[in-house]
Amino acid sequence: MATKKLNTVFIVEDNAVQRSMLTDHFNKYPQIRIKEYSSGDACLKELISGNVAEPELVLMDYFLDSSFGASKDGIETLSKLKEIYPEMDVIMLTSVENEKIVELARKKGALDYVVKSAGSFEKLDAILKNHFSM
Repeated sequence: MATKKLNTVFIVEDNAVQRSMLTDHFNKYPQIRIKEYSSGDACLKELISGNVAEPELVLMDYFLDSSFGASKDGIETLSKLKEIYPEMDVIMLTSVENEKIVELARKKGALDYVVKSAGSFEKLDAILKNHFSM
């Protein structure tokens, strides 16, 4: 059941093509503002510094910062986000299909976990409709 209004979504994805595809997908929801980040650190830094308002939802890749040589993955960023913003909803949207990682993401506070595939946008839309008023 939809519980809160979805106004802002942060997309944390180090692959520029994937970020662009997600942003394009969200264009069908004109009331939602999108902010893109190529790393978990960039997202955290901007939130902590107060340069941006807290979003209702973060879409987070598992493999992050790989092109920057950093070791932080999506689970580490998820943990830090939930530590600072416990009410923030985070959906892991990643190519990693590993039950242990899915379980860990949920344990760390992920709202859901979507594996990138041909049907991932449909699954994402269903999750959004179940948890947010749009």
